Amino acid sequence: MSELKTLAEKTVRTLKEEGPASFGRKVKNYIHTTSVAGKDAKVFKDVLFINGCDESVPHPARYRVTHQREQLEANSISSSEVYYVNLQLNQVRFYRTFIFFRCPYTDTIGEFIKLAKSLNKKVLFDIDDLVIDTKYTDTIKYLDSMSKEERELYDDGVNRMGKTLKLCDAAITTTERLAEELDHYVQEVFINRNTASEKMCKLSAQALKNKKTDNEYVKMGYFSGSLTHNDDFLLILPAVKKIMEQYESVQLHVVGQLNLPAPLESMRSRIVAHPFVDWQKLPQLISEVDINLAPLEESIFNEAKSENKWVEAALLKVPTVASNVGAFEKMIEHNVTGLLCTGEEEWVSTLGHLIENPRERKRIGESAYQYCVKQGFH
Repeated sequence: MSELKTLAEKTVRTLKEEGPASFGRKVKNYIHTTSVAGKDAKVFKDVLFINGCDESVPHPARYRVTHQREQLEANSISSSEVYYVNLQLNQVRFYRTFIFFRCPYTDTIGEFIKLAKSLNKKVLFDIDDLVIDTKYTDTIKYLDSMSKEERELYDDGVNRMGKTLKLCDAAITTTERLAEELDHYVQEVFINRNTASEKMCKLSAQALKNKKTDNEYVKMGYFSGSLTHNDDFLLILPAVKKIMEQYESVQLHVVGQLNLPAPLESMRSRIVAHPFVDWQKLPQLISEVDINLAPLEESIFNEAKSENKWVEAALLKVPTVASNVGAFEKMIEHNVTGLLCTGEEEWVSTLGHLIENPRERKRIGESAYQYCVKQGFH
């Protein structure tokens, strides 16, 4: 009954907030995944990924399910994928290992994990964000803008993910900080960093080949993704405003759901806004900027985030200026493969230096590219 209630609430919310067209697309996707699950239900393979991430946020599942399946295939390990609401108990017979990605607890999942363990099969939980306990998600400022009902539904999903996590033998995750926190919930944690897929590499190579030089503007790019990143941009807003006031030749390119802050209204003519785009179009947009901005507020939740934004830009030889936080601090070698900043003054001086020195932009972008290729991010 709890599963039906959750499905009903999602249906009402989608119709209310996104309209009939979006609801239709989601129903179509649901039917498709059910069909795929049915076809694959009796095929013997090594690993089954149970994807708990809704298609409205495709980015996490692409990195943590699609890309990891590609890695397994490269090592001759077969796998399949099923959306969590389509999981069938009889599928436990056809795989040796089960990986639950961002899966909220349901009665079926609880029963499935119990059955898998009774058959001495491995059950793992994969997560790329600290969405497993409200003590972490309560630090996300954007969530305070939700209605009471929306917040209760969100928190319920977080708590149910934590419940699934605790039932698993071990966890797989993306960063050291995230692994440190997950260690409080399961006995063993493995780190498998996010990497680019073959398709990502191919698209990045094409965009890099077609890259054109624009001598009129120096373009700073902020690839925000969801609205939850608005607060991250506000962190560097004063620095960005000063830079755009100081340098008439600077453009700001924004991709994703970012609300344009009022202090930048007077410079709207030099701000290029792109809506949230399909990931396959992202390499082209990144290749069009000269500097990649990756601000991140300091919090446990953000410290656990991965270095995706840096990797995606590095594949296009675009230098990244990032907050000296979490995985950025861990993976970026300052002034070699990227630039790390703490505080407004550092952001202003660092951006100013890159704007005035195209050779520095090229040096750092090339260094980041070579590092990612050598370390297997490519």
